[in-house]
Amino acid sequence: MVEDGRPVGGIRRVTVEEGDNVVLAVVATVSDQVHLHGYDLMADVAPGSPATLVFTATVAGRFEVELEERGIKLADLEVRP
Repeated sequence: MVEDGRPVGGIRRVTVEEGDNVVLAVVATVSDQVHLHGYDLMADVAPGSPATLVFTATVAGRFEVELEERGIKLADLEVRP
């Protein structure tokens, strides 16, 4: 959940295994784009219109999830080999 452009409860830490199917959902009170770095996935988010990123974790590493236009970090995604 993003409220006024800030992640409620702080930056999330998410860990998955390489090969996992992943669904990242972001609900926000602002309009922006959610960007998953490293995978270069983006989805629009707006009040009443959550963003959903669906993908298979094929690349190991740590990746930032952010509100693209605001440059605000929402989460760290770790994909373990």
